[in-house]
Amino acid sequence: MTQIDRRTDDKEIQPVPILKRILGSSLLGKARLGLWGGFISLVLGIAQAQEFRPEKLFPDHTRGFLAVASAPQLREHFQQTQLGQLLQDPAMKPFVEDLRAQAESRFNDLGKRLGIRWADLEAIMTGGLAVAVTYSEADGRAGLAAVFEIEGKRAEAQDILNRVIQDVREREGSVATQQIAGKEVTVLTLPADERRETRHLAYYIEDRYLVAADSAETIQGVLERLGNDSLASLAQQPAFARIMERCQEDAGDAVPQIRWFIEPFGYTAAVRSAIPPERRKRERRLAEALKAAGFSALQGIGGFVDLAVAPYEWVHRTYIYAPGPLEKSAKMFSFPNSKEFAPPKFVPRDLATYATGYCDVLNAFDNIGPVFDETIGEGEEGVWQDVLDSLKNDPTGPQFDLRNEFFVHFGQRIVVFSQYQLPITPESERMLVAVAVKDEAAAAKALDKMLQHEPRFQRREHNGLVIWEGLPEEKKELPDFNLEGIPGVGEEEPAPAEEESKPIFPNASLTVRDGYLLIASHYDYLVSLLDRDASRESLERNPDYLIVMNELEKAGGAEVCLKAFSLTAEEYRPTYELIRQGKMPESQTLMGRLLNSLLAPEPGKPREQRIDGSKLPDFEIIRRHLGPAGLFGKAEKDGWFLKGFTLSKE
Repeated sequence: MTQIDRRTDDKEIQPVPILKRILGSSLLGKARLGLWGGFISLVLGIAQAQEFRPEKLFPDHTRGFLAVASAPQLREHFQQTQLGQLLQDPAMKPFVEDLRAQAESRFNDLGKRLGIRWADLEAIMTGGLAVAVTYSEADGRAGLAAVFEIEGKRAEAQDILNRVIQDVREREGSVATQQIAGKEVTVLTLPADERRETRHLAYYIEDRYLVAADSAETIQGVLERLGNDSLASLAQQPAFARIMERCQEDAGDAVPQIRWFIEPFGYTAAVRSAIPPERRKRERRLAEALKAAGFSALQGIGGFVDLAVAPYEWVHRTYIYAPGPLEKSAKMFSFPNSKEFAPPKFVPRDLATYATGYCDVLNAFDNIGPVFDETIGEGEEGVWQDVLDSLKNDPTGPQFDLRNEFFVHFGQRIVVFSQYQLPITPESERMLVAVAVKDEAAAAKALDKMLQHEPRFQRREHNGLVIWEGLPEEKKELPDFNLEGIPGVGEEEPAPAEEESKPIFPNASLTVRDGYLLIASHYDYLVSLLDRDASRESLERNPDYLIVMNELEKAGGAEVCLKAFSLTAEEYRPTYELIRQGKMPESQTLMGRLLNSLLAPEPGKPREQRIDGSKLPDFEIIRRHLGPAGLFGKAEKDGWFLKGFTLSKE
């Protein structure tokens, strides 16, 4: 390995009850991918670029990767989309300016690690760009590197670097020139302050490239590979190579506008290295638990994204690479392909989103034990089996065989759809999940036995049909005692707040009908679906649905494990209206709760809405730019291929 010749010295820098978890908890994971979302949105405004493929420039321990083949082409194609045309509408100008400022602020968080502001990059970029997150398991070191094509702008790039150098000197940092991989690299050291530790920045400029990284070690991994294909790189990483290969098979000869890749466990390890030690320890335990449960079989996810490629407004191709053999709880991932996707008769014509697919539910239940033991059981083997045994045999319990009295009756078809009520409020969303059952009478009997002793559910009847309605949990107020002044009491710092696991549907209502177990978000919504005229209001009478299903067939979605349909105008309207009202942080939609979970300053505390919704125009201006969307997923020998698109509204 090439050595770094340093000319100056740098400094180194109470658990929720188990039954409640089984019946109603949300096991949504936290995905820290905001970096990529903000970055993609900003790329759209960059000037001329030429195609390049940087995967050979990043080392084989790259865990996250995003590359744009041609920034001007991407910008041009974006402006051709209806969303691009919408953002050019004069009515949207105040909001677009605010959104751009928000996005630039997000990207500048990344820029702080690379030392260059986004506005500076816009001025000098003439070609492709790529960003990579690296992580070495050997030393636990994470790194961030970026490569920008600047052909014809070398002098301007040097001017920007000189300004960065001057800024570092004014902040009493140090500047050094080092020979790294035979190339002259500028390495800057920023002193520690009350907000952050000592930081290092490294830059290399040549006629074609500007390379920036957050350390000399990270930039070395890139520079060693410039003009040297013999070193192991991301391009040779099996997961990356297979994902790119599979997506290219579907794309044909087309060059993808955007490519991306994440190695899940390595990427989360890299992210963990930058968070506070207490949280880092907790999340490391979770990652190790998931690995021990067999989920390390998921070796990578990534794909292509293209805009304004006929006949699509945008299209993505994604591959989840899991070559197997699937072991322990990874065996749950059994999603059989099928040709039968006719919507059940209880699915309404006018909805926002609809998805249906196939899953071997009983097989999933039979293989949940390892992940339950490793996460909820904190690594103690047999905890899941103890729960099942207590449910079945404990004289004070329900004496219910969860597998053989309940899950054994499930088929493989699952249906999920959503609507919303007007006027839009944080509680407007309505959803239903349906799971096929083999024997309606047996499934209904099992449901009655399972819920009859649950205090949070009440039995109701509607037109002779038994419905179990979920009631909101009562929060018990504790008396407020003032313990100040009592020696030894009230002096310790409170323990960090932990996020409470909450049910997906706090007011869920359940029944069995039409060959499915129906689980609705609200009782009144379930009743309205049961009472509607299914023959006149079926989804198959929706022309947009028929158009999307036809396009899915043509795109390769004839025999698959998943199909989805969205009227994007209806899907996005609740979010849009809540942003206009300034109430998005209060949203109780699944998307709103996920955003609040990801963006809240700390668990249990509401976040502040950053976008000024008062600048948004009436939604009817937006609606005409939002066409229908579709997606399919297909199970393959070493993973799952997904293809999704949005069609023009016209």
